Amino acid sequence: MTILSVCGVKGGCGASAIAAALAWHRQEQAKSTLIMDLCPQNLLRLHFGVPWSEEAGWHASLLEGQDWAQTAWRVGNGLMLVPHGNLPRGVVQAAGLRADWLRQELARLDRPADDLVLLDTPLDPGMCRELALSACSHVLAVLPPDPISNALAARLEAEWLERGKARQRILFLINQFDPARRLDRDVEQLLRLMLGNRLSPLPVMWDETMREALAAGLPVAAYAPDSQAVDDLRQLSLWLAVRLADETSEAALC
Repeated sequence: MTILSVCGVKGGCGASAIAAALAWHRQEQAKSTLIMDLCPQNLLRLHFGVPWSEEAGWHASLLEGQDWAQTAWRVGNGLMLVPHGNLPRGVVQAAGLRADWLRQELARLDRPADDLVLLDTPLDPGMCRELALSACSHVLAVLPPDPISNALAARLEAEWLERGKARQRILFLINQFDPARRLDRDVEQLLRLMLGNRLSPLPVMWDETMREALAAGLPVAAYAPDSQAVDDLRQLSLWLAVRLADETSEAALC
């Protein structure tokens, strides 16, 4: 089982939308996938049409002493979504929650060997980010085409390396890219020099259908299957599949 943390280097990068799109592409291929929202804002569910009024989730269930796995939604062919859940006002986390809790819980699940677990990871420091740091085997960092992205990428990489993640398992993606903007093109060139083959070969273009899909409560591939963003995201999914398979195979041989 491969566990991929998807995280932005700053707010507004579109990391949740990327995680949702990757999960949906796998279900189109009938591949077993679990996607879990670690962000307290509890917004990932909206990409899959879960009603705003639904407040249940793994973190909320822990507060009530319930089985967190029972909060999962089947939202596609072999695709399970676990929302974060809404916590009571003033409550930051469930009592006794440890950084290795998620890693241990995922290890107990009866999931296929080729399963992918996607963790929508919060930007802010805290226990939910620590859960991802402890549990994941790989990282996909989502970068905006901004002048500071190289510095933000270096800072994020240093954080994950400090936690023992292998450099080759820390992958990067440029999102919201506009090829008509010279600065976007310059930033991409700089990031390619800096990150090499750990940066996705193609950026995901800025596409209004990403926002429209969220407004409609649908995965972008279901909302606009012929859009530029969907084509870019499918290319990203194929690249990731190769990278994750290669790294997992190398680890198994060690």
